[in-house]
Amino acid sequence: MSSTAHQGQRNLGIESYRCAQCGAQLVYQPGSTQLECPYCGHTTPIAPPAATVEEIPLVFSDKSRLNLELEEDRVVHCNSCAAEFSVGADEVTQSCPFCGSNVVVEAEPKHRIMPNGMLPFYFKEAKGREFLMKWLGSRFWAPNNLKQQALKHGRLDGMYLPYWTYDSDTTTQYTGMRGDHYWETESYTDSNGNSRTRQVRRTAWSFAAGTVFVEFDDVLVLATDSVSEKHGQRLTNWDMHELVPYERQYLVGFHTLRYSRDLERCWGTAQQFMQPEIDDAIRYDIGGDEQRITTKNTNYEANTFKHLLLPVFAGSYRYGKKNYNFLVNGRTGEVQGDAPISFWKVFFAVLLGLIIVGTIAYFYYQGEGSSSSRSSGSSFSNELPF
Repeated sequence: MSSTAHQGQRNLGIESYRCAQCGAQLVYQPGSTQLECPYCGHTTPIAPPAATVEEIPLVFSDKSRLNLELEEDRVVHCNSCAAEFSVGADEVTQSCPFCGSNVVVEAEPKHRIMPNGMLPFYFKEAKGREFLMKWLGSRFWAPNNLKQQALKHGRLDGMYLPYWTYDSDTTTQYTGMRGDHYWETESYTDSNGNSRTRQVRRTAWSFAAGTVFVEFDDVLVLATDSVSEKHGQRLTNWDMHELVPYERQYLVGFHTLRYSRDLERCWGTAQQFMQPEIDDAIRYDIGGDEQRITTKNTNYEANTFKHLLLPVFAGSYRYGKKNYNFLVNGRTGEVQGDAPISFWKVFFAVLLGLIIVGTIAYFYYQGEGSSSSRSSGSSFSNELPF
């Protein structure tokens, strides 16, 4: 084998790690720094990292600086959802862990940017199911038997998802308008023809221009199309201060998804994520009671990135005739997913609301009628001769 191939396996290969006692395949033990044999329980420590997770300069014009390597591990491509994921040396993969399809084939090795950081799994699959069941139980509008159906028809797979993070020092020049509120006294005629006055709020607008500086650290962007973006991107509760340098031994026993959204594409997404914070800085700089942003021009400097692998328990469950997907953060237990809505819960909630509104309206009009009767009775008694 060539030196390039050895280099690729050294960086990305998920090798076969054998138990020193019984020879079985070791797997990573979540929440620890060791590999464990699932048969005899023998453990092998993972060597502590010799370096820290460093930022890589974001220079698209010089690809040699992007840490590109030829991957030589076993990568499987799903012809159904297009996911590409790594498999262990002894693993026979017949189905896709992301969509469940059986149409999977060996993929050709590609030059890719190597991961340089990761967060290892913190807990096992059983704990992931606990977090999922708790989340399903908190869905107020979900059917009452949802948890039972999810346990019966659900699946859960531990896997590492690819993300990019971006750092940038932004400088934005802007023009806009500042609105300051003031009050004026206005005269008007009421419905009875009487002249009255009232206070009316007005806004005085003036031109504004300036420059704002906003620094961004670890803007996280999902780097795959194989899982739902609304779920993967909403997983935000990551303990980034616990990042460790990429170590392939943490991957043993789990699937690892390869990125399908490249660095440059996701850099554009990261810039979009930065815009709301930049706009907030502009509005604060303009001041006043209201602000309007007319133009803005942002320069991005000192740009760096990291390629991270983050742990999730991904899966789906079937309810009725529909599949619902979810992701469980493998560090914190945060859940993002879909859940069905019970027609009967919504129906009875609407019905109860109509009953309450109808009851309030009934007593209101009953009260109005009683008040009117008392008023009429009082007027009649005043006209009696005694």
